[in-house]
Parts: sequence; C-alpha cells; structure tokens
Amino acid sequence: LCLPLGARTAQGVLTLSAPGERFAPDTAVMLMELARRAGIALDNARQYEQHRDVAEALQRAQLTELPDTPGLALAARYLPATHGLNIGGDWYDAFPGPDGSVLAVIGDVTGHGLRAAVMMGQLRTALRAYAVEGNGPARTLTLLHRMLRHQQPELYATCAIARFTPGEPGVVWAAAGHPPALVRGPGGEVRVLDAKPGIMLGVPVPYEYEDHHEELPAGATLALYTDGLVERRSAGIDAGIDRLARSLGTLGAAQLERLDAAADALLVPMLRDSEHDDDICLLLCRTAG
Repeated sequence: LCLPLGARTAQGVLTLSAPGERFAPDTAVMLMELARRAGIALDNARQYEQHRDVAEALQRAQLTELPDTPGLALAARYLPATHGLNIGGDWYDAFPGPDGSVLAVIGDVTGHGLRAAVMMGQLRTALRAYAVEGNGPARTLTLLHRMLRHQQPELYATCAIARFTPGEPGVVWAAAGHPPALVRGPGGEVRVLDAKPGIMLGVPVPYEYEDHHEELPAGATLALYTDGLVERRSAGIDAGIDRLARSLGTLGAAQLERLDAAADALLVPMLRDSEHDDDICLLLCRTAG
C-alpha cells in the first residue's frame, strides 16, 4: 500500500506491506488518515524551520560590525536561541556620535520570530537617527519611546545606551527597562549599575528618561547584555546577574587585553549545561589603560 504524504507540497510516500494478502478496509482507512496527518506534520516542521532560518538571517544581517574606536575596545557576541522560534528581538550596536563620542547600545524587542526581527531593525534605525542628531542617551530613549507609543502601540522593548566621550573619564548611560550593566574595575572588582532604570519603551504613558554618569578608571570594562544571558526557568534573573558578575570578575587582565577572547570566556560558564530558549547578546566595552 503506497500512501502519499501530502499537504501544501508533496512530502514523500509511505509504503506499507500487509501481513496477509491485503489490508482490511478499516485498517486501510486508518492508514490513509495517518499518512495525511504525517504529511501535514512534516510540512509544518519544514515551514517552521524555514521561518526560523529567515528570522535568524534577518537578525544577523542587521547586527553591527563594531567600529575601530581609539581608547575604547569593543567586543560583541550574538547567540540565537537553541530551540524554538525565539529569534529576532535582541540586538547590539556601536557607532560614533557627531561630537566624536562612541555610543554602545543593547536592546531587546518583545516577541519572537520574523515580526520581532523586522521591528528590531526599525527600532535600531530610529535610535541611530535620534542619536546622530546630537541627543544624549536619555533624550534618545525619550524620543524612541514617543515614537513607539504613537506609531507602534503594540511594540515594547528594553534598551540601554552608554556614551563614551574622548577625554572624559567616565560613561554617560540611560536605560529603559533593561537589565543592569556591570562594570569590572582594573583590579577585578565588579559592581552593578543599579540606578533605577526607566520604563520599557512603548509603554502607553508619557515618560522622560534620565542620564546617569559613572566614573570608569583606565582598564575598566563595561558589560551590556540581554536577559537571555542571565535568565533561566530554573532560577531568577538576579541569580543570573550575580553569576555573570562573578564570571566577569574572574577574567584575568591578560584575557581582557584580548576582548574578543574575553567575551567567549565569559559566555562559557553562563551557558554550561544549559539550553537557552531566548536570544543572547553581549557587548563588552573596555577603556584603554
């Protein structure tokens, strides 16, 4: 008995042999239904994988090639979710401002799949446009929040922006509902930038974000990341942030001199023996010294 495995397109043929001369009529009907359902399942699985591949390709195409920045080393990593269609919402960015500063950005759009990837691209473009007009981190987030409220009322996102200005020993930063950045001092001590973040971008209330200033000694490293790195179903986000802080503190000075290698080393203990069902972005910024 040869049964087509069909749905929108042909998936194959199911070939069965009867234990006797032929299948009983009831058995044949049951096998025909089984083949029909198997064809639909195979077609759905193929379409699911295609959507995932397209979302990941779109996501990666929009990730930034980090600029060369004298006095500031940059390294970034992006890892798609290990299972599910949870791809598309996380991004990082780094670009020069009109005053010679460097802006480092990390963000996370709510939702997953193709829609989140497309919305992420729109958000990234709008953020750059506001920032290159000379707006600081807080003002940029405020303008982005207004745009989302009026033009994308069903879209929400978290974001953090850090601005490094040559000749100034520190960083100006602002956050919109995003996990707190970490700072590793040159001696290995790690602190959390735990100033209260503003609300998520797009929440339907007016809001003005605030700038914060943090002193950064020479050789300090700022770590920006998305929640996929620190959040697990088996543990809360605070435990994940603590684990990330410990991992950052254990990196040696020699490792941090090669910041790309340091980014890889930082991910190892965070992802060991764990599947992550969300995107992960990590952006490291290290001052010279």
